[in-house]
Amino acid sequence: MLSETIKTSELWGPLFALIIFLLMLISAITVQVIFQLIIKKREKVSENSIDVELLKSIKGPLVLFFVILAPVLGFIVLTKIEANLWINLAGLDIWARKLWVLIIIFEISYVASKTSQVLMQWYVKKLSTAETVKLETKLLPPIKRILPITIYVVATLIALDQLDIAISPLLAGFGIGGLAVALAVQPTLSNFFAGTYLVSEGQLKEGDFIELEGGPSGFIEEVGWRSTKIKNRFNNLVIIPNSKMIDTILTNYYSPTPATNVIVKCGISYESDLNKVEEIINTVAKNILNSSDDGVKDVDPFVGFSEFGDSNIEFFVFLQAKDRTGSFKLKSELIKAIYKEFASQNIEINYPVRKIKYDTQVKTDTPENTS
Repeated sequence: MLSETIKTSELWGPLFALIIFLLMLISAITVQVIFQLIIKKREKVSENSIDVELLKSIKGPLVLFFVILAPVLGFIVLTKIEANLWINLAGLDIWARKLWVLIIIFEISYVASKTSQVLMQWYVKKLSTAETVKLETKLLPPIKRILPITIYVVATLIALDQLDIAISPLLAGFGIGGLAVALAVQPTLSNFFAGTYLVSEGQLKEGDFIELEGGPSGFIEEVGWRSTKIKNRFNNLVIIPNSKMIDTILTNYYSPTPATNVIVKCGISYESDLNKVEEIINTVAKNILNSSDDGVKDVDPFVGFSEFGDSNIEFFVFLQAKDRTGSFKLKSELIKAIYKEFASQNIEINYPVRKIKYDTQVKTDTPENTS
């Protein structure tokens, strides 16, 4: 409350308002200096620590708070002066107070937005482990974009309510408008939420080889929010909408491990010694596995006979390669080695053949036979 001397004096009233104005400006300068000293001291200890970043984000709005407070308080003092020179300002302090409330609302929203940005950035840099960094860096960017918008929208609604503007119709309008927008961008939202699922689940990583049922296959280049990019065997980039990735059966050849089973099928003639053939194939497979950099040496090869074919007795050889690329090399080397060893051991791989038996004594109808 102002004293009667200040209220009624044309000199002391404005002088008191000027003093309030100057005190607020001095407070702003003091806060600026104090924060600057604290920040410099903390930067000597740890330049990128979270407290330094938070102090930097708070310093500006706090200084601005006192700078704006100076004319607002000075003006409110002037509206309380009853001297003839300032009597016309009476009652305008209500608008000054409302303006001040609006400034406070947006100052708080700015600090909240800036602080959240700093905290999320610090979380990515300092707290995330090596395995989760990629997941965090994919999840946080959209959150960092959406969160400030959300904060400012809430702040705007609160500000409108302080100005006695009914926000219920606005909220209803936002609801109807949001529904219309959601229907208009339904494919985009579908891809976005599918991307959220793919990124958060962590089953697909860059460098994995995937194949969609009835669709393309290739190595993953990037798992984004709208689409997933893969490089196919022709070295072309294929962009797949995430909604399609979710709705189809997908095979990841690098999960749970990159190791891939290699199966070679063949057949040998029925005249072959199966025990000898099995021994030869086992020896060849072990030699290939030991000499190749693409084979998994901890997994022994396995040979088995599968069925009696039309021309051959069918067999298969099982090996394990380190990855999908290595499986092609390992399979090629195994086929060449088996073929070479069969040739040296005179083991025959038949072409498709069919044996036809017929009676050599052909009976013919003659008059003698019929009489």
